[in-house]
Amino acid sequence: MGKIDIDALPVIETIPGDASSRRYRRVRLPGGGTAVEVQYPPGSGITFSKDLEVRDWLERHRLRVPRLIAIDPATSRAVLEDFGPCGASATLRSMPSGARSAAARALVTPLEILARIDPATLPAWNAPLDEHRMRWELAGFELWFLRYGRGLSPSPAVGHWLDELAARVAAHPRRVCHRDYHTDNLFLLQNGEVGVIDFQDLLIGPESYDLVSLIGERDLPSLLPGGDLAEVSAEWARRTGAAPGWEDRLTETAAQRGLKVLGTFARLVASGREGYRRWLEELVPRQAALLRALGAPEELVAALSGDTPPTDAR
Repeated sequence: MGKIDIDALPVIETIPGDASSRRYRRVRLPGGGTAVEVQYPPGSGITFSKDLEVRDWLERHRLRVPRLIAIDPATSRAVLEDFGPCGASATLRSMPSGARSAAARALVTPLEILARIDPATLPAWNAPLDEHRMRWELAGFELWFLRYGRGLSPSPAVGHWLDELAARVAAHPRRVCHRDYHTDNLFLLQNGEVGVIDFQDLLIGPESYDLVSLIGERDLPSLLPGGDLAEVSAEWARRTGAAPGWEDRLTETAAQRGLKVLGTFARLVASGREGYRRWLEELVPRQAALLRALGAPEELVAALSGDTPPTDAR
């Protein structure tokens, strides 16, 4: 990592972020080429340092994360390798439909790397995704999707079922998880590697948590038919050595993760982040079918089967 004056780097464009408070800009390097400058909010020095530690740790374990080019601890800024403007979603969308399945299966490679890591060696940067934390996430679904979005007051039966779901998923085998492993955070690089970003929430969680994110969120469900998604799951099971029964565990994890995400998206839509409405509307019917298959209370299934998405904030 050489000496680079971050303030002197010409700004090419601002890069839209996701739901975080970090800000990103594409900048031009002195010797040519581009990089990504990330700016943390004021007072985030501890978080900034922690996130860089996560990056270093993953790089040592051979996950393809952006290389660190420059750092300014005083202002909580870093300059990172630029994987390019097109994440895996855009790359897959540009491919002929017949070529997408093989490319999507390649996205399993980082999960294979994470599966080889002993969870006991993961530093305690983030609290594990255990039963209490997963139930807390489901409380966000109850608040933002059911109560605020649908105007419903769930009965005790819904709460009990969500309690049981969190307990079942917490009993699954544990692995190191990226936590937000979807196609907007993955890059199909020209050399065949899979680049990974947005890794600061790395933690210990259920074995299939990242796979659920990959096959169930953002663009992949609309880019691949169900059979191809099943092939991605089977590829993951084979390459990560998933124990028998993984299909049932995958379904339970998909239910927990999906409800959590619905709560998050409903909250973001309510705050005016309209870009999340599309993801929310696409996820709702898939979750309804999943919960029905798992025997969820009918009132919960009915809340997800309605045609009206959560309302905007007023």
